[in-house]
Amino acid sequence: MLWQTERLILCAASFILAACKLPEVPITTPKPLEVNLNMRLDVYQYRGDEPQDKEALKNASEATERMRNRMQEIQTLKNNQLVSEDHRGLLQIREVPAGDWGAQVKKAVAAENEDRMLLMRQKAKEANRPLYEIEGEQWRLRSEQAEPGEWIEIPGSTPGSFELKRVDAKTTPPASQPTTTTPPIPATPKP
Repeated sequence: MLWQTERLILCAASFILAACKLPEVPITTPKPLEVNLNMRLDVYQYRGDEPQDKEALKNASEATERMRNRMQEIQTLKNNQLVSEDHRGLLQIREVPAGDWGAQVKKAVAAENEDRMLLMRQKAKEANRPLYEIEGEQWRLRSEQAEPGEWIEIPGSTPGSFELKRVDAKTTPPASQPTTTTPPIPATPKP
């Protein structure tokens, strides 16, 4: 009998709940949802190859001294047409000789390029100019100073391309020819 009473109570409760009207819950909203998104973006530029200020001055003077000590060796490599000056103001190996001399050529060119880059970075930083401008200036300067028989890079036939050219005894490298507006003064004949 107890279970019948429980059953009767349960049925009565279900009828009462079924008869009650529950409030209607709207699924749609009258206006769109608003989302506030606050974001912070920090951008850092990594310049890992740039030396510290105090170190840079010391290293720049040391690099200049090392380049001065290496000058004869580099000129010998240029005279033997083993290296050329590229459009970034650096040396480029054209041909590696066999044996120990080939290893010495690679070592000398790597050391020279490292010192040149250190000095160009320092100059760009001091002048607050992009590195590529300093590289271009060094390229033009070294092209102007190239001796006959040395190899230099010159602008190629298409924009952004470069080609190697051997400096002739009669011509100046095209990378640095100045434009003149006044005609040359004719030579006066001697009596």
